[in-house]
Amino acid sequence: MAEGRQNNKIRYTMKRLIHILIISGLVLTGACQSKQQNPVTPEEKTAGKIFAEAYQKGDWSTVVTIGDTLIGENDTMNLAIGYAEGLMATGNPDKALKVLSKKLESNPQDYYLYQTKGNVYVSMEQYDSALICYDKVIEMKPTYARAFINEGAIYELKGNKEKAIENYLAATDLFLRNKYYAEAREFASRVLSLDTNNADAKEMLEQIP
Repeated sequence: MAEGRQNNKIRYTMKRLIHILIISGLVLTGACQSKQQNPVTPEEKTAGKIFAEAYQKGDWSTVVTIGDTLIGENDTMNLAIGYAEGLMATGNPDKALKVLSKKLESNPQDYYLYQTKGNVYVSMEQYDSALICYDKVIEMKPTYARAFINEGAIYELKGNKEKAIENYLAATDLFLRNKYYAEAREFASRVLSLDTNNADAKEMLEQIP
């Protein structure tokens, strides 16, 4: 019974994690802009602005409605990611995966496409597929803490405490190095909830001002 409650708690945490976005420079105000040699019309700019505002408010139905009209060959990375997140949030993860996979064909080195794809798989509870995506993110951008956190949460859900701790410690170290002390404290404490005697977590907590 207690194990069931714990798994439900971890699943809730996973659902929450996919909506926490730590995206350096992800500004969707120019989401519908295309290449300079193909200037957009005023109507497209208006649609892009509506899309951006809806995304920032979490108005996912509007994000999807506008995204349906804007998505295409010349859409920007931010539009594709925002549109996929909207599809995921409104219960259409399969279409979100198609959007991301298509974008990856022309942008195979964009780590955040893989991160978003992993998030979609988490929403579908396809955790092994999500881990493959997060592994790719870590390979491409090993300083991106969110991928480690998401992997840690998945391993915790799967009952692999050793791997969960390994990933949480990696994220904590990154937060500590970049002076994100609240986040460092949160995930060092998460490690101690799994292993009360973990020396690495205790040492990291001592380094927080």
